[in-house]
Amino acid sequence: MTDPRARTSSVSSPRVAARRTVSVIQLATGLALGLVVGGAPRLAEAAPVQVGGKVGTGGATGSASGGPSKFKLPERVIAGNAISLLMPVQVGFAGYMPRVRIAFQYDRQIQKAHWLFVGVASLLDRGDYTTFKLPNCGLGESVRVCNKGTVAGFDIYAGYAHKWYLEDYPYLVPIARGAIGGGAWWYPDITGSRQQSRESTFAMSVRPGGGLRFFPISNLGIGLDVNFALGFAISKDTPLAEPTTKKAGFLFGMEILPLILEYRF
Repeated sequence: MTDPRARTSSVSSPRVAARRTVSVIQLATGLALGLVVGGAPRLAEAAPVQVGGKVGTGGATGSASGGPSKFKLPERVIAGNAISLLMPVQVGFAGYMPRVRIAFQYDRQIQKAHWLFVGVASLLDRGDYTTFKLPNCGLGESVRVCNKGTVAGFDIYAGYAHKWYLEDYPYLVPIARGAIGGGAWWYPDITGSRQQSRESTFAMSVRPGGGLRFFPISNLGIGLDVNFALGFAISKDTPLAEPTTKKAGFLFGMEILPLILEYRF
């Protein structure tokens, strides 16, 4: 005989298992929904994303903006060595000096504000005996003389300069300087014919002065110098039908240097 209880158990077991499976599925689904619903806002808060731009037939485009860069003056000027181009005008108050002086100068820093410099200059002018401050032409009344012509010469010099450092304005460099030098120039001689009795001049002078440099960038500056020239000049004169003589005279003048280009390295 078969036990009725055993039969009932065998029939009810599949139903109980099915119910348990459904319960597990419902529990898992509820947990998953809870995690999704509860976690989504936190993810959104933790990682916000903003998207922008344009997409067209030519492709995606975008843009970036930033503030314009502003020009700033240097906080310190390069020191050590300097090469300068000096294009001055010089005037002789006592004695004659060629009015155009174009010089190249090399400066070397010795210690802090102390510098030494050397230079060479070309001297140029154009005029006649009145320009050269002579009392007369000295060559008679011939139409082939006493005409205007070109003066050309040179000078070399060396000296010391003190260049200040301004903490509040490092791009401005005041300068005090002193130099000693000498040179010579020759008066007009057109097609082998002298145009005045004076042939040449040799001069020696000391040149105290000073100036200011402005450096818009750390190694390149422009500026202005004013120097005085104090010295003597010895000139060679050969008047018409007279022997050659040499005349010495006092020399006093001023250099005005409005165009200066200084390169530091």
